[in-house]
Amino acid sequence: MNALYPIELSGFYKLCIRVLEEVRFPLRFFYRSKKMYNNFVHVFLLVYRERLNVSYRRFVEIADENKLQRMLCIKRIPHYTTLQKFMQRIDKKLFEKMVRACRKLLNLKEVTASIDGTGFSNTNPSHHYIKRVDGVKVKNYTKTMFLSDNKTKLILNIRTHSDHSSETLDFIPLVRELKKILSCVLADKGYDSKANRRYCWDNGIEVHIPVREWKQHRQKYGLEPFLKSKHRKKAAKLFDKNKYNYRALIESVNSAIKRTLGSYVCSRRADNQQKQVTIKAIAYNLEQVNRAIKIWIFIN
Repeated sequence: MNALYPIELSGFYKLCIRVLEEVRFPLRFFYRSKKMYNNFVHVFLLVYRERLNVSYRRFVEIADENKLQRMLCIKRIPHYTTLQKFMQRIDKKLFEKMVRACRKLLNLKEVTASIDGTGFSNTNPSHHYIKRVDGVKVKNYTKTMFLSDNKTKLILNIRTHSDHSSETLDFIPLVRELKKILSCVLADKGYDSKANRRYCWDNGIEVHIPVREWKQHRQKYGLEPFLKSKHRKKAAKLFDKNKYNYRALIESVNSAIKRTLGSYVCSRRADNQQKQVTIKAIAYNLEQVNRAIKIWIFIN
């Protein structure tokens, strides 16, 4: 746990507010709601809690000890149950919009990005509890797919699941929302699909995915008939191994977010587990943006 100094925390808070303004996050959901707190305060506290990687109760104690209410211009720090209820109330899509909005702070364009999946362990709930509450069979980890910038190592988009769905299905949704700024996409064989490549080619995006060699097909018919289709011929011809090697940079993103913010989630419900992973991505992005701004100021 590394608490930020007052000056650094103020910069972290300002970046969080800028992201909230970029996605037009409502200040309040109802005009008759209490004016003691607003949604910006709640979201910042959730993001900062993930930055510290502590429980709700411990976070409220730390915030009160550091007089965080002065910076937020509120009378007192909200009760930890208030943050938990706010977490349950917010739609995951709003947090995903915040992840995508972080790239606007650095004005990223013509991006070469990589896609890869990872998992965050679910330490608190049991499989029986989640099945009774959510009615779904889940794995013992939250499946997460990242689309990250190879240059700044910023997470551009995120998809999270608690079921047994395939990662290939998340390729197009990850790319679709950022197709205007993407120039090249790199992914491993797990995303080898005609639909994935066709979508990138139709939108003028360069894509490098190795052609998968199906073992059963190769043993029965050989490799040559398998590669005779026009799509696979084109994919094999356009595939650049040197560019594809830069896909390994996303592994450092997976490692960094797990080492600094934790490789596990403690929420009990499956939807809250997915939200917690998404908030981790927001906290990681804000740290990366803050570091990039410091480097830019130092150079200039």
